[in-house]
Amino acid sequence: MNPTRSAPCLMLTALFASPAFAAPVGKVSGENDTLVKKDMKKGETIKPHAHEDFQTVLFAVGKGRFDVTLNTDEKHPVGAGEVLKFGRRDVIEAVAQENSSVKITLVK
Repeated sequence: MNPTRSAPCLMLTALFASPAFAAPVGKVSGENDTLVKKDMKKGETIKPHAHEDFQTVLFAVGKGRFDVTLNTDEKHPVGAGEVLKFGRRDVIEAVAQENSSVKITLVK
């Protein structure tokens, strides 16, 4: 599974760059989805976990870059403007390779 730069993913990236998503770090939940924004310093980690309550997860990097690992052995470098899409059974962990921000969209 490679980071995707399809038209929908590029539109998501543009949306995340809008003032509406320049809000503070945090979490917004709706009926069918959840959006999480994280600002992370170089070296900070996202510990291994899965999102079993959600069908699709989009990991969209707004600035900086991350080394993302899925299922302990699938390595994905994901940089600004890139989106990594994965599913509910995938276990994700990540390390910020520089000061970075990411928007994670979880869709039921």
